[in-house]
Amino acid sequence: MNTSEDKNSKLWGGRFKEKASSIMERIGESISFDQKLYKEDLEGSRAHAKMLAKMGILNPTELKDILDGLNQVEEEIESGNFKFSSELEDIHMHVESRLTELKGEVGKKLHTARSRNDQVSQDTRLYVRNRIQEILLRLDSLREALYEQASKNIDTIIPGYTHLQVAQPIRASHFLLAYFWMFTRDLEFFEFAKKTANILVLGSGAMAGVNYQNDREFLASELKVDSISPNSMDAVASRDHLLQFLSAAVQTMLHASRFCEDIIIYSSQEFGLIKLPDSLTTGSSIMPQKKNPDIAELIRGKSARVAGNLNHLIGLIKGLPLTYNRDLQEDKLAVFDAVETVLLSLEGLEAMVSEMQFRPERGERSLKEGFATATDLADFLVGEKKVPFRTAHELVGRLVSECVEKKENLFTIPEEVRKGISPYFIGEEYSKAVSLELSTDKKSSYGGTSKSRQLEQLELAKQSINSIQRKTK
Repeated sequence: MNTSEDKNSKLWGGRFKEKASSIMERIGESISFDQKLYKEDLEGSRAHAKMLAKMGILNPTELKDILDGLNQVEEEIESGNFKFSSELEDIHMHVESRLTELKGEVGKKLHTARSRNDQVSQDTRLYVRNRIQEILLRLDSLREALYEQASKNIDTIIPGYTHLQVAQPIRASHFLLAYFWMFTRDLEFFEFAKKTANILVLGSGAMAGVNYQNDREFLASELKVDSISPNSMDAVASRDHLLQFLSAAVQTMLHASRFCEDIIIYSSQEFGLIKLPDSLTTGSSIMPQKKNPDIAELIRGKSARVAGNLNHLIGLIKGLPLTYNRDLQEDKLAVFDAVETVLLSLEGLEAMVSEMQFRPERGERSLKEGFATATDLADFLVGEKKVPFRTAHELVGRLVSECVEKKENLFTIPEEVRKGISPYFIGEEYSKAVSLELSTDKKSSYGGTSKSRQLEQLELAKQSINSIQRKTK
């Protein structure tokens, strides 16, 4: 061991005469969290070693020793027998240091023609690409659950709301498919983010390129990336791939949070439109009657964390000059947390979707008490009886007022009362005009809630599932 290594065990310690202080080590280490990148770091190191051999920098024996050593490092990490130390700062230095312990001087050749700057940029890109693949599969599974529930509940009529007030009757399938299409857009956003991450940056060096012959096309092929970064400064400085990933994560969690809000409201005693199983709810430590939708509430809360992660990264990079700055060490915490949070939240959401049960009798009660077909009745007067719209609006408003005063609804108020307001409020025509099911089927415009349009939309959803599955699996 040479003199500088005696004084400073850092792989960059040759220029320094003094050992790093305790605060330097504690504030500078990232191994406590970036060890999550070990697979990607090993993947990139294997490709880099093969490229060095192709360029004649490593001979076949040296390449074999390095690859064998990297395989052993991976086995040690996955078995829990690998020793992590804050003195070695990050996952890159841990891998290289252990490789050198295992294979001797040849381990020190691995870092030829690369820098930790392009190495960490490549690692995080590979990590984001790999984790996006997991999220895509989870989103696809959630969409399938939504499709199955929508198929089962195409004939379940529930209230649709505006301003959280009963608005119009809809089919439960329409409600579920609204979220299906939201999560489809999320899936497409993650696909875009994956494309942003799936770029080769190895070969960029610290920021200006490297002084060695290299073969970036070979590296791109080995790492199965789609393109090669055209500018070494941009390659090591850019964190657009993380911005895109976190933006997609935030959009997904916002949709998940809105869905959870609906689940929380719809499963409340006051609404009672859906029921969650005991296995997906909790009780109260003091109130024995309680059944709380904790998963939905927790996901709603976790959405704030993911939004905070995006703000963390935005604040981190907004004022950084080119190229690499140590601030960027802090980018990974937000990404790691977002990955775990999104995957866990999507799993919880899928469980609730798969197990929820609609209560159509409660939906009917709310629709009737909320006079949900009042608009249909006014449209009946306009369309069938040629009553001017303003007059129709006024007549139906008077009828609703009478219902409220007499504690009736459009279905129970006596015919003589209705007839006193308008001669058209009688007989079978009136009954059809206020029918909940017929109300939904009148909404037959493309994308509407009629049964024919719901069947059409289910077919589109099925096609989307099949086509996107082929892309993501």
